[in-house]
Amino acid sequence: MGLAERTEWATFKQESFASKVEELKRAAGGADLQVTLDEASFTTVAAIQMLSNGIFDRLIDDLKSVCRDDIGRQAVREGIQTVHIVHKDAPGYTLDLKDGTLAIQAKVDGSIGEDLPGYGAYRSFLLKKL
Repeated sequence: MGLAERTEWATFKQESFASKVEELKRAAGGADLQVTLDEASFTTVAAIQMLSNGIFDRLIDDLKSVCRDDIGRQAVREGIQTVHIVHKDAPGYTLDLKDGTLAIQAKVDGSIGEDLPGYGAYRSFLLKKL
């Protein structure tokens, strides 16, 4: 990771990360979610810059939909403890939910819908897996 990427990480952590995590927790019905980022996998400034909009905003919107009632909130609280985000250089994305960890592997600097989950993708996935 070069200087540009380290600088972008520092900016993201200082200006956006904590507020996005809090927004995610609220969207998840108050669940005490932990968010982990595989920082070493983020090899481009563009990938780091797309985290807020490309990953967090879509996940937050979809969690609000899933958690719109008591059943959804309970399912999320019981089913997800950690959200783990990994950038990958290869096209496409995968979602996995195992042992309380929602793993998101995506080409974060790619195209929404093809390389990143679009609006509704997390919701569809969670409705099947929780």
